[in-house]
Amino acid sequence: MREYKLLGVKVQTLAEYVVKDALHTFLNSDSQHQIVTVNPEFIVATQKDKKFLTVINEASLATIDGNGIIKALQFMGHHVSLDDRITGADLTELMIELASRENYKILFIMKSDGLTKPEDLFMIIKSKYPQLEFRTADENTAIEKARIFFPRLAIVGLGAPYQDFWIWENLPKMPTVKVAVGVGGSLDFISGKQKRAPKIWRSLGLEWFWRLIKQPWRITRIWRAVFVFSSLVIRYKIKHQ
Repeated sequence: MREYKLLGVKVQTLAEYVVKDALHTFLNSDSQHQIVTVNPEFIVATQKDKKFLTVINEASLATIDGNGIIKALQFMGHHVSLDDRITGADLTELMIELASRENYKILFIMKSDGLTKPEDLFMIIKSKYPQLEFRTADENTAIEKARIFFPRLAIVGLGAPYQDFWIWENLPKMPTVKVAVGVGGSLDFISGKQKRAPKIWRSLGLEWFWRLIKQPWRITRIWRAVFVFSSLVIRYKIKHQ
């Protein structure tokens, strides 16, 4: 694992086996750990939102979620590759598999008006991981449910950056939770409500273009993630070279 600062934001290159080892360590520790999946939009936002910058830089892990960050690190002269990133969707699957195998309880914290409903998630996960113990909650019921259910993991899909602030502020109120991660729309991928870009698109770093084709209303977000982010990186390098 290597740690870099990109425009002041902590990001870490993490192979899958390193993430698994870190999760195992975190889940068996006495302390609590927040994981942030950093994408280019996050880095753009932190240039004005210093509280968000603090949330990311204080996280136990700040994984790279997006080809754009890999390209930016390469542009800055660092030797990294696409194998060094782990997306929110991949991390979610990895955590569910680990919890199922090691008998850890999961609390899924979801939007009350989100695309994926609790019953959607329940059916999919129970069919794939029948032995997994989990519950769902929204942000208003999560803390009380955590006190009753005693989960070890919290997977939070409340949308970024709100979910990351929510974890930062509320994790201490859920003392049995050792690992909490904000996963954005990853629960929609798991439930099948949204389709991920095909692997070939992802391997080429064109997942953003796939999303633009499928969800043209996301153009403002994609503009920030691709073009605003790129301009910030270029200006930073020119200023500091």
